[in-house]
Amino acid sequence: MNEKVRYANVRPTAVMIDDGKLWVTLKDGRVIATPLDWYPWLAQATLEQQKNIELLPDGVYWNDLDEGLEVEGMLRGIRPYTPENNALRDSEQVKIR
Repeated sequence: MNEKVRYANVRPTAVMIDDGKLWVTLKDGRVIATPLDWYPWLAQATLEQQKNIELLPDGVYWNDLDEGLEVEGMLRGIRPYTPENNALRDSEQVKIR
C-alpha cells in the first residue's frame, strides 16, 4: 500500500492545545484529543513553540522542540514513553498482580 493511500484518512489538518488537551483534526473530519500532560515536553513549551508545527502525512512535528507525535498512536491511546510514565506503568502492574 502506498503512503498516499495509507495515510489518506489520518492526515492531520489542524492542531490546537486547549483545556489541558492536545486536539488534532484529521482530514476525514474526526477530531481526536489526548491529555496534554502525556507530553511534558509540549506542556512545558512556550506558546510560540507549541504553535510552530509541521503537519506530516501521519503526524505532527514541533520544529522548535524537535519532537513529534504519530496520529496512529493518539488514536490507539498510546501514551509516549517517559521515565515518569514507565514508573507509573510499573506501579500499576504491581497493583494488578
